[in-house]
Order: sequence, then C-alpha cells, then structure tokens
Amino acid sequence: MLNTYITNILGIKLTEQQIGQFDAYYNLLVEYNKHTNLTRITSRDDADIKHFLDSVLISKLVDLSKVVTLCDMGAGAGFPSIPLLIVFPNIQVTIVESQIKRVQFLQELKKTLNLEFKIVHDRAENFSSKNYQQFDMVTARALGELRLILEFGVPMLKVGGYFIAPKGSKFEEELTSAAHAIKVLNVELITQDLFELPLESGFRANLLFRKEKHVSGYPRAFPIIKKKPL
Repeated sequence: MLNTYITNILGIKLTEQQIGQFDAYYNLLVEYNKHTNLTRITSRDDADIKHFLDSVLISKLVDLSKVVTLCDMGAGAGFPSIPLLIVFPNIQVTIVESQIKRVQFLQELKKTLNLEFKIVHDRAENFSSKNYQQFDMVTARALGELRLILEFGVPMLKVGGYFIAPKGSKFEEELTSAAHAIKVLNVELITQDLFELPLESGFRANLLFRKEKHVSGYPRAFPIIKKKPL
C-alpha cells in the first residue's frame, strides 16, 4: 500500500530494499511500543499513511536530492526525518530528541535499518543555540506551535535554507500567531501545501519557509520563550 501511495502521489517508486526498510521500521515500532509509549498509531494501514506517507510528503516542497543537511527537532520515533532518509539516502540527518526513551528507540532503529544518521539527546533550544547556521533544512513535526518551533529552528538554518512545519487543520491560526516571529526571525513563507491524506486519514498543511537573513540573539532561554513568546 505504501509503495502505491508514494508512487501515485509523489511519482517515486520504492526499491525492494526501501520497502524492506519500511517493513522493518513498522515491525520495530509496534514491538517497541508494547513497553515504551511511542505512538497511538499501530495498525499497518494507519502507520503507512499517518507516519510514513505523511513524512515523505515533505518532499513535494523541496528538491531533497539537493538538500544535504537536515535537522529534525523532537522527532520522537523518527518522523519525518527517517522515512525521508529511507527514500532520499543522500540526506545527512541530525535528530534532536530530549526524551531518553525515544533516543534509545532511535538508536535501535538505526541498527535495524542499517542507516547512518546522528542522534542528539538534548532540548531543541539548547542544541540550536550551539549550532547557528549549520543546516540546509530544519523541520519539526509535533514539537509545538509554529512561533515556538520557528524560534528553535530558524537560527540553525543557513541563509537561504528551508524550514518546513507540518501542521494540521488549525494552521491558519498558528500562522496568524506566528506573524511577529516570522518578521523578527527574517523568514518568508514560500508555500502552503494543503493535503487530504488517503482513506479520510486527516488533513495536512506543510508550510515552507525560507531564511532570508540571520538574526542574532535567538533562540532565547526557554523560560523567557515560555513567558513571552514571539
């Protein structure tokens, strides 16, 4: 099913190796989820659509054959970066995850899939403050509201790099709330890719921003961000 969706929607035909990696990914996710809460989505059909396909949809926005470095903040069980890495193995992925149980899963996943990617056990804002202008692309799928993740992620982008924010049905409200952050951080909203997932599995709005200029002083310390968000 996943191969069919990816072929029909993105025009990409998975290899046998890639299909095998997605199978192994699903099997480990379900097995690990028995003792460590990683996801509420456990059926194969739901995982194919809501985790794997949903992650790979990001490739509609950016030519990932040209993106070299990608930072995924708060990836949890590896979404969206690991499905993207399976399909686009040229990407150099860095995952920043603060919860040790999820870090341990990612370490196991790395061995299971025989993929090379970097796992950093840290909070996104801490990692960002030490890695200015390091990445071609930054994303965060379920880390927080838009104005928050923009402040975490944009400082890590090279000028001209892309920030992709996968959002749900309230994306317009988040865009309105993030108007000041977008201005302060000097990013431009380039594209809004709105998509209904197959089998009435939900709505996705993938928001693509481009960094126009580096602005120093961000991200601020988390207590300040929480008290006075941009």
